[in-house]
Amino acid sequence: MDYPSYKDLQEVREQLRDVSYERWLEHDLFSWQWWVLLAAAILPWIGWAYLVKKPHRSHVFAFAMLIGIAASILDVIGVDLLLWGYPTKLIFMVPPLFPADLTIIPVVFSLAYHYGKLWRKYIVYIIFLAIVFSYVIEPLFEWFNMYRNHQFPHWASLIGFFFLAVITKGILDAILLKRD
Repeated sequence: MDYPSYKDLQEVREQLRDVSYERWLEHDLFSWQWWVLLAAAILPWIGWAYLVKKPHRSHVFAFAMLIGIAASILDVIGVDLLLWGYPTKLIFMVPPLFPADLTIIPVVFSLAYHYGKLWRKYIVYIIFLAIVFSYVIEPLFEWFNMYRNHQFPHWASLIGFFFLAVITKGILDAILLKRD
């Protein structure tokens, strides 16, 4: 059995890049969904800057970036495994849902981190957020044709959001504890 060479894979990737760009240009760019994604990439950070006062911004921002990087990595894995996908994209060459991974999830969960200083309070906040993201926002984005769930149940998203938030807080708390 002959396996595809690296050159074969690159040719397929070039075709995918060209088709993705064409679709983005003709379908996504400047559609109402595109404008929603653009707003979702910018506006939450403005609210975050208002809600998180200067003395706390550095460590809350560190939490936001840590969870954003993890969300981006997990999103790329899920898209590559065809568990979910994004019919509408803000930027054609970025496979994951950039506004969610690097804005909405980091902003919302970092606010839970900021206001839920005690673990008990934080757990309540992230359970609520995991439910909202999994059972409200994902179906809403699916209805708006901005997210497509192929083989990933909502309960798995809920568990993923919960553990992502718990692990991120645990890591950051451990780093900050060692620093102090």
